[in-house]
Amino acid sequence: MQATTAQPPTRYAALAARAPNIVDNGLYTRTSAVPDWLARLDQFAHLTAAAAADRRATLQILDDDTVVDLLVLSYLRHGTPYTLWADTLAGSAEDVLEIAASVELHELVDAT
Repeated sequence: MQATTAQPPTRYAALAARAPNIVDNGLYTRTSAVPDWLARLDQFAHLTAAAAADRRATLQILDDDTVVDLLVLSYLRHGTPYTLWADTLAGSAEDVLEIAASVELHELVDAT
């Protein structure tokens, strides 16, 4: 029997998987339970209003704990941890699934 090697999840996929677990296990059941929730809510609002490229660049420089807090807020408020990629399908494919996309594909996918 040959063992198959599973591809490890990407950084964002792993962090996004933690968000529902945190909420569903009762650790953070409301927005105010998130550590430093006022600052995180402000940060979440700024990120959702930012252009997709700026948002993706900002997420790359944030530490994992901060990103998890933002994804928990997304899950609590919108029912999904992936709200920050809602307007950039190509960006979510690259960030979450690690599927490389060409510039032409970005324009085509994000235009739909």
